[in-house]
Amino acid sequence: MGELVVGKPAIKLTFPVSLPLDLASALALLYRAVPGSGLDPWLIATRRALPAEVVSDLDLLHGFSGRLLYYMEEPAMRFAPLRSDRLDATAADLFAFLDRITPDDFRTMALHALGRVHQDLGSAARPPESDDPIAWRRYLLPALTTSEPDDVIALLVDPVQLKRRTVDLFRGVWEHGYAEEWTRREPALREAAALARETGERGFPQAFADLTGNRVPAGLAAGLGDVGCVAFCPSYHLGPFVSYVLYPPDVVVFFSAPDLLERAQSATGVAATESQVSAADEAEAVSAVRPAGDLSGEATLDALRALADPNRLRILDLLGGGELYAQEIVARLGIAQSAVSRHLSLLERAGLVQVAPRRGMKYYAVSGPRVIGVADAIRSRAGR
Repeated sequence: MGELVVGKPAIKLTFPVSLPLDLASALALLYRAVPGSGLDPWLIATRRALPAEVVSDLDLLHGFSGRLLYYMEEPAMRFAPLRSDRLDATAADLFAFLDRITPDDFRTMALHALGRVHQDLGSAARPPESDDPIAWRRYLLPALTTSEPDDVIALLVDPVQLKRRTVDLFRGVWEHGYAEEWTRREPALREAAALARETGERGFPQAFADLTGNRVPAGLAAGLGDVGCVAFCPSYHLGPFVSYVLYPPDVVVFFSAPDLLERAQSATGVAATESQVSAADEAEAVSAVRPAGDLSGEATLDALRALADPNRLRILDLLGGGELYAQEIVARLGIAQSAVSRHLSLLERAGLVQVAPRRGMKYYAVSGPRVIGVADAIRSRAGR
């Protein structure tokens, strides 16, 4: 009769439209929305239009908790957006909640995010019990991508500042573009969620494949043992990418609403509806993409900041001889892998290097048109 074991309920699938979760996803997408990222041009144009202080908070608060951006998941999941009484929560509800929780709560969330990074790395490291900056740098380095250790330490020792900047980031992105975009896209999101519910009877792996067009990632599959509920949430600007939040006992999987709606319309022969990208949207998207050599003042500054480091210049020199994968760069530079990853991330965000995943590794190459564009931008100023 087989072994007697304690049973576990099957994973519950839900298909909500959640403003708090969509806003948290938008923050992560805007953080990554740099030229050459392949992300929706609307995201790239919106990031460019954000006030400088919002962009600064965006990069700092996403840049210290690993490539999975754990910290900015924490406030959204602390809100418990999948709770039945919060499924229809507004931005005002989210902001009021964030205002109520204490600065120490935000520090706890930051430390929890850092702990998740170390757990992923198989590290037994724990946060230093003292204020020793050297010990904190050692603890932070594996988790840093675009943030500097001293900036993160300043937030951890001053939770009031950490709370203020986190709440200001949510509000800033909402008020400077995303509120209008949410109103515009919410009907399409709800239509996509209704269509997605039809996949619920097929179980999690098949629903994941149907909605994202991909197999379940290994990292997500490995964490399903602690999961009781998976929420599939439509996203308007995700495109072909896979995005999820693994936060036991919940998992949030984002899928592309326009892709699902387009597939449904193609299958039924229904004429195009308002949920599809209109001709005006397409024109806006095209206008948002600049040629590599046509740099705005802000893009030029981003590139110059990325170049203002001897190790990043050495990386460009190495890549000038041909593409390399990350471990080759680490070996040739002779500095820590975490530092190389941070330098590559900054160069990639500035559009100075391109990344091509192959055979399970990331290969890096110089973006020649971008570098030439920076040189032309400087040369044009010399001739004025």
